Amino acid sequence: MPTTLLPPPPRPVFKRKPAEPLPVGFLAKAASLPGGRTLAVALALCIHATSTGCRTLTFGAWLRTRYAISDDAALDALNRLSSAGLISAKRGRGRFAVVTLHLDDEAPLAAA
Repeated sequence: MPTTLLPPPPRPVFKRKPAEPLPVGFLAKAASLPGGRTLAVALALCIHATSTGCRTLTFGAWLRTRYAISDDAALDALNRLSSAGLISAKRGRGRFAVVTLHLDDEAPLAAA
């Protein structure tokens, strides 16, 4: 008796959440600023803001550790980004910086 081969069952289709757009203009302005870790800090802030869906966030030690940014480099980068008008940072003594990203004047151009 001949046996017939059945085709394998179809693979399940997993639907992914659409990628959040990256603010290319914001990152381009941050890349033009001096300093070694300014772009890294800006990118960390953008990734955290898009993952939480909020433009105001706390730049805590866990975020600096995740992206390998030292405390001094983070402070310098926040000062540069703030003086360029890309962010607003509120710092209190013994507190993590609360950062607000200013992305209102641009349209996102690229998907992550």
